[in-house]
Amino acid sequence: MTNEEVLQKANEIVNQYGLMAEFLSDAESVGVGGDCRTYTKIIVLFRPPIDHKTLASLSTKISNVTGINRVTFELARK
Repeated sequence: MTNEEVLQKANEIVNQYGLMAEFLSDAESVGVGGDCRTYTKIIVLFRPPIDHKTLASLSTKISNVTGINRVTFELARK
């Protein structure tokens, strides 16, 4: 899946909650896929405040659908 496709899928998941997703600069996160290390971009969600339970659910869904191993939430955007 290309970076553009990953970001499109992530936004499809979070847009219904009024959130937006983007990559966190050029940073990558280390995760485990099967028996191997994986290095993927980090997705950051931002916009209106949302409860932690929903954020946790969205993070899991994004990871499962896109293969991204780290999703964060930005508390304040200037």
